[in-house]
Amino acid sequence: MSDKKTHWKKAFNKDYLGAHDLEEGEELKLTIKNVLVKEVLDPQGTKKPCDVAFFKEKDIKPMILNAGACKIIKRFTNSNYIEDWPGTAVQVYVQENVKAFGEVMDALRLRDYQPRMEKEELTPTHEKWKGAVKKYSESKDLSVVKEYFTISNANEKKLIDEA
Repeated sequence: MSDKKTHWKKAFNKDYLGAHDLEEGEELKLTIKNVLVKEVLDPQGTKKPCDVAFFKEKDIKPMILNAGACKIIKRFTNSNYIEDWPGTAVQVYVQENVKAFGEVMDALRLRDYQPRMEKEELTPTHEKWKGAVKKYSESKDLSVVKEYFTISNANEKKLIDEA
């Protein structure tokens, strides 16, 4: 018999990431792909506009952002505008015994620091290749590219040649 248990909320088809989606003590390091304002049903069944974060990592459901999470992302990006938030790294964890909607429950929260993330490898087929070539051609400094990506010596040469 397995020791792994199933949270009762996993039986419901939830569209959004919830505390029940994380194992006890688990934290997720995620990268924001985009944030959209979406109509979402609150626990009372009323539709309300909410900021919803979608992530670059595969198989991660979108997360409804509360005001506290938005303030943390705003601080990370130095921008009040959700259109400026893509690419931001966040770390999601579960806070227990949160008072919300007239109940005490577990809730998702964002750490108030950004996690260290593995950098993507930049190759000529990467969607950001042309932008990296442009950045390098403007600055003539590879560190501006290496701040966000790992790049092989061969691809460094190709990038420099294209610039």
